[in-house]
Amino acid sequence: MPRVLFQPYQIEAEISPDETVIDLAMKLGIHINASCGGIGVCNKCKVFLESGEAKGEKIEDIYYKACTLYPVTDIVVRIPVESHFDRKALLRKTRAQALERKETLSLDPPIKKVYLELTPPDIEENTPDLERLLSALSEKEFEITEVPYSLLRSLPHVLREADFKVTVTLFKHARGYRLIDLEAGYTLERNLAVAMDLGTTTLQLELLDLNSGETLAYTSDYNPQISYGEDVISRIEFARKKDGLKLLAERVKERSLLLMEELLKEAGRKISEINLFSIAGNTVMTHLFLELEPRFLREYPYVPVAKNYPLLRAKDLGLPLKEESVVLFSPSVASYVGGDITAGVLASLMAQEEQLTLFIDLGTNGEIVVGNRDFLMCAACSAGPAFEGGGIKCGMRATSGAIESVNIDPQTYEPMFLTIGRKKAKGICGSGIISLMASLLRVGLIDKAGKYRRDLKHPRLREGDEGYEYILVFKEDSATGADIVFTENDIENLIRAKGAMFAGYQILLESVGLSINELERVFLAGTFGSYIDLEDAITIGLLPDLPRDRFYFLGNTSLQGAKKVVLYTHKREELMRITQMMTHVELSNHPKYMDYYMAALFLPHTDESLFPSLSQRG
Repeated sequence: MPRVLFQPYQIEAEISPDETVIDLAMKLGIHINASCGGIGVCNKCKVFLESGEAKGEKIEDIYYKACTLYPVTDIVVRIPVESHFDRKALLRKTRAQALERKETLSLDPPIKKVYLELTPPDIEENTPDLERLLSALSEKEFEITEVPYSLLRSLPHVLREADFKVTVTLFKHARGYRLIDLEAGYTLERNLAVAMDLGTTTLQLELLDLNSGETLAYTSDYNPQISYGEDVISRIEFARKKDGLKLLAERVKERSLLLMEELLKEAGRKISEINLFSIAGNTVMTHLFLELEPRFLREYPYVPVAKNYPLLRAKDLGLPLKEESVVLFSPSVASYVGGDITAGVLASLMAQEEQLTLFIDLGTNGEIVVGNRDFLMCAACSAGPAFEGGGIKCGMRATSGAIESVNIDPQTYEPMFLTIGRKKAKGICGSGIISLMASLLRVGLIDKAGKYRRDLKHPRLREGDEGYEYILVFKEDSATGADIVFTENDIENLIRAKGAMFAGYQILLESVGLSINELERVFLAGTFGSYIDLEDAITIGLLPDLPRDRFYFLGNTSLQGAKKVVLYTHKREELMRITQMMTHVELSNHPKYMDYYMAALFLPHTDESLFPSLSQRG
C-alpha cells in the first residue's frame, strides 16, 4: 500500500486503497479543515501535493481537496497555513474587560475526604470490615447509601495496609453519601477536580484543589471532532456512519485526557488524585461524549435522548481515572439549548437577581436567555457558523494570523487591520468579520442592504467569482499567497446570522410582554463574546442599541458554571432549579419570527428607531 507523509508534521503512514488523504489524517489526529464533514462541498480541506502521484480534484489549480485525494504511489502532502489551527491563540488575552460575577460563599465541595483511625478487630470484637467502616463514618454523621462492589473487594486489603488507618472519599448526593474511594493512611491533601467546557470548537479545562478551592492550572485546545464536521449538524451526520458515533466520542475523550495530563504536569499532581469531573456542553456535544444517539436532535420534533443526565462513574465512560470518580454533566433544556447555557446562567447570577437581563452566548451556535429571578425564557438562534468564520470565503478560526479588527479610512478606503499574534494575515476571524462589515458600512462602501457601491472605481473593489468583493489584503501581503477578500455573499451570510439573533431577542421579550428598551443588562458570554467590539456589533445590528453601560462581558460562563458545581454542593440543586425555570421557545414555529427575521436583514435594521444612537451619528 502507498505511504503518505504529512508536512509540516513529519508524520507518515500507510493508506488503504479506499481511503482518502483526509480519512488518514483523521485517523492520525492531523487536523485539516473540513467544515462540511468531508463530503466535498466546502473547498477548505486544501493540501499541496509535493511529490508522488495521486488522483483527486484540484482547487485554484494549485491545491487538491484532501477529501477527494487518493494516492497512486507514495506521496508527500503539505497542509497549508489556512487549513490548520494554532492552539496558542486560544490562550491570548481578551480586548474587553470581563465582569466576574462573585458570590460570598463558603467552600463546600460535593466530594468529602475523611481520615479514620479504626480499632483493628480481635477474637472478641470481630465486626465485619464494612460494618466497622460504616459505623465509624456514621459517628461522624456521614450516612452511606452506596458502596461500590469494586471497593468492597479491595476493602480488607486497604484496611490492613496501614493498620486500619484509612482515608475515605465520599460523594454527597440527594439521599446521602456514596463511597467512591478508600486509601491506606492519611491522604486528605489529595483531592482534585477538573471542570471542562465541552465546546463545539474548543475544550477548556481547569484543575481545582477541592481543599482550598484554588485553580491549580488551566489549559485549552481545539475539539478534535472539528475534523469530522465544523458544526453540530455535520457531526450528527457523521455519527450516522458506521462507528461514527463511537469515533467522535473516543476522539474527544482522548483529547480531554491529554489536556488533563497537561494540567496535572503543570501542577505537579497525579491523575489518581482526581475525584470529580464536571462537564458543561451543549446538548449535541454532551450526546456525542456520552455516545447517545444524536440523530433525533436534528429531526422534527427535535427530541434529545435526555435533558438530565445520571451521575456517572469514570469506568462507565471508559475514562482512566479512578473507577468510581464521579462525572457530572450540566443538564440541558432542549436540543439546541444545552448544559453550557444552563451552567452559564448559573455563573451569571441572573437567576438570583431582579434586573431584567438578556444573556447571549455568541459561540459556534447562538443561544439566548431573557429573564431574572422570577422567570427565564430561552431560545436557540439559527445563526450558523458565520461569527466564527464559517461560510465566509476567507473566514477562519481565531488563531495566529487571523485578522481580528479592521478600520477603513473614509477618504482613501484603505484598511488598517490587526492580526492575532501580529503575524502575516491568513484570513479573517469572527471579530474581524464584524469589525470589517461595520467599517465598510460606516465609510459608505456598502449600503444598508449590504451591497457594494457600483459607482466607485477603486483598486480594492472588484467583481470576483462570487460577485463584488473588497480586497482586504493583496496576495503579495498575505501568508497564503492569495488575496484575502470580503464578498457580498459573505456579507449576506453575516446579515442572516445577525438577523436571526436580533429576531430571537425580540421574540423572547415579546413573549413576556416586554421590549428591547426595557432591558436593564446585556450579558455577553462565551470566549468569542469577549473579543467583539461593542460598537461594531451594534453598528451592524447584532446587538441592541442600548446605553453602553448596560453591556457586560462575562467570558466563558460555561466553564465558570462547571466550576461552581465542583466547589459548592448546593450549586447542583440551583442548576437544576434554573433548568426547570427555563421555558424554551422554538423560534422556527413562532408565528411572528419570520417577520422579525426579515425586518432584521438590513444594516442595522429596517426599523431605524431601534438604533437611535446610529441615527444620531448620521
